[in-house]
This record gives sequence, C-alpha cells and structure tokens, in this order.
Amino acid sequence: MVMAKPPSPAGRWVTCPDLGGHVRQYPAAEVKFRPAAYGIWWHEGRVLLSRSRFTHLWDFPGGGVEPFEWMPDGLQREFQEETGALVTVGELIHTAESFIAFFGRPFHSLRFYYLVTGMPQEWTRAVDELEDLKWWDQAAIPWQAMNPEDREALAQSAKRLKIF
Repeated sequence: MVMAKPPSPAGRWVTCPDLGGHVRQYPAAEVKFRPAAYGIWWHEGRVLLSRSRFTHLWDFPGGGVEPFEWMPDGLQREFQEETGALVTVGELIHTAESFIAFFGRPFHSLRFYYLVTGMPQEWTRAVDELEDLKWWDQAAIPWQAMNPEDREALAQSAKRLKIF
C-alpha cells in the first residue's frame, strides 16, 4: 500500500493514493476531514467481514460518521445500513490515520475500530457498497485480501479477545 504524505511545510499540497493505488497531489485546501467507525464482530470463533464494492478488499462494516454523531452512534447507523444488523458497540481497540482520495476527492481519514456484538441473522447487504458479507473461520481469514490497517485492527481484536 502506498503511504500518503502529510501536507508540505507550507501546507499547500497533500500527496495521497486513490482507491486504486494511483498517487497524486491535491491542494491542501481541498482535503476534507473524514472520521469513520468500523465494527469488528467475533461470534463463536468466526469474524464478520464485508467485501468493498470499491476496493474489492475484505474489511469491516462501518463508515463515515456525520459531524453531529458520536462515533458509536455513527457505527451503529453505518452497520445497520450495510448489514441490516443492530449491534452493540463495545471497546475501541484500534485507530488508523491516512490521506486517501475517493472518486477524485482527497480526504484526511481517521478510522476508529470497535468491538461489536449482536444477534447473528440473515443479512440485508447494502448492494450499493458491499460485494459480499461473510462470517470467516479464523483459519480461513483472507489476510492478504485486506488492507494493512484492517489486518492490524483484526489482529488487535483477536488478541484482546484471546481468540489466537
């Protein structure tokens, strides 16, 4: 993964990759702040992963939090929008920061990863955002098809819960 560079000392440009890994510079004034919350749900030794329609990588349900929302509230809303599931938000276990461009617009991304719990159910997958939604046994987790920040968050969650 290409790491983005923070703004230059003059604060005029930000270098960041887009979802396809193409790197370019953007005027710092165009960069929007994007806090996001993601839920890591372990149940009976399996973890719920979602496959992004945009990156085709496996990650976690969740997404951008609105300016008026607390992180846990935004996570509950995003999780329900993407999966149909109502979850209880637990411990914050990992954070990640990067600069990335979505569809030609640059963002300063702060991601907060929480443990979540709920009742496993039939999913109502958000087809406009997700290609797939699946429970993975720990031995079959697609580590290589996840971005480094998500791999680290998943490892931290497993360590915290003493899963492996």
